[in-house]
Amino acid sequence: MAEVSVPPVGELVSGIPLPAPRVAHHDSLVEADIAGVTSAARWLRPAVDVASGLLALAVVSRVGPTVQPAVLAAVALAWPLLLAGNGFYVRRPLGEPWGTRLGRVLRAGATLGIACWLAGLVVGSAVGPDVMVPVVATLTIAALVSGLVPLPGETTTRIVLAGHPEDVRSAMSELASSRRFVVAAACVSASPVQPLGALPVQVGVAAAADVAARSGSDALLLLPGPELTPATLRRLEWGAHSSGVPLYVGTGLLDVSPTRVSVVQGAGLDVMQVRAAPARGPRRLLKGVVERVLALFALVVLSPVLLLVWALVRAETTGPGLFRQQRVGRGGAEFTMVKFRTMSTTATDDLAELTELNQVEGGVLFKIRSDPRITPLGAILRRYSIDELPQLWNVVRGQMSLVGPRPALPQEVERYDLDPRRRLAVKPGITGLWQVSGRSDLSWAESVRLDLRYVDNWSLALDVAILCRTVRAVMGHRGAY
Repeated sequence: MAEVSVPPVGELVSGIPLPAPRVAHHDSLVEADIAGVTSAARWLRPAVDVASGLLALAVVSRVGPTVQPAVLAAVALAWPLLLAGNGFYVRRPLGEPWGTRLGRVLRAGATLGIACWLAGLVVGSAVGPDVMVPVVATLTIAALVSGLVPLPGETTTRIVLAGHPEDVRSAMSELASSRRFVVAAACVSASPVQPLGALPVQVGVAAAADVAARSGSDALLLLPGPELTPATLRRLEWGAHSSGVPLYVGTGLLDVSPTRVSVVQGAGLDVMQVRAAPARGPRRLLKGVVERVLALFALVVLSPVLLLVWALVRAETTGPGLFRQQRVGRGGAEFTMVKFRTMSTTATDDLAELTELNQVEGGVLFKIRSDPRITPLGAILRRYSIDELPQLWNVVRGQMSLVGPRPALPQEVERYDLDPRRRLAVKPGITGLWQVSGRSDLSWAESVRLDLRYVDNWSLALDVAILCRTVRAVMGHRGAY
């Protein structure tokens, strides 16, 4: 029988060399001696919840029904345990949706309520509904309120990146848009052609988990590529879990909401399913009906204000009070959008002389911060977005939505390439992610990306969130010119 050579087991399942005690930073070596998150900091959130719970119970016992001290003590001890059992204190360095966190608190509150009800069947009125309902409700509200306050160690997330140098550079650029994330180090599969700034870099990804642990980082983010094979990813997973470092794997997807994604298995493959946002159906129908009703109601309520603004515009300069302009709606259909006139009547003719002053990158949009065509009253109307209120009529007619992408001009659409045309899949909106994220301060690429993020991840909850943020954006005047 022919002898078969079998490699040692260690070569099959391990292959991870012990990391060097130093991290290579291009041609030099730097020590990775950054302090990590202490164990005391990890107990801070449970301690705060216990303290807020005790305070809430003290208030309830004074203003509500009398609760026996033994019951209060038992509830105060059980409450953080229930929160922990629902994953409320599990470290999630890259965050989680607020709805998910809310669900954890509500499930803990429901569990406590059911436990008190069952205990009431045995103990009696000491834990009856009239006594415990206020207690459970107060604890739940206290946990939700305290969760909104960031604690030391929760405001900054330190991350180690591992992958191809260019993938690492791209991830660094994305993370730099948020002050929350700090890239502590990087493990790259090859020497970077261009330095990654002052970032400590180790060539080789096998020791990425150890680098994350020694640098005191909160998470290890793997960026899959040809060098990060499935076997390598699995070994890094083992190393990260052994080091107690939360592991994240980049998906390669762009601006996809977590609610649209799920991991499934088939024929031995672990794959990710990406669901499309509903283009039609009950939720879309509800959005259309509610927006039209709200727009009609707003027009009726605001009609005296609208008439007053119209009269002021007419009185300031000669010309109509309303400005009508062709815009492109869903599916490329054109419609006439109305708004209060904020510019001189010769604004269209004067545009050619101002083209060279365009301050929006990309050349598709035209915006300048001090546009000489804008009238004094028009500047005020734009500052508070009052000029857009007549667009409520477009919403009533079904041409626009309250929330949606920015309504585009026909000449802009003519210059669209493939990606921006995705904006035309839904109705344009009076407000949107572009409105609450900087409006005219955004570059063309940023505006398109925000609109595509909205189109691809649309939900009723997202619309409500944007409407709430619109109030703050209008009052803050950012990008309003």
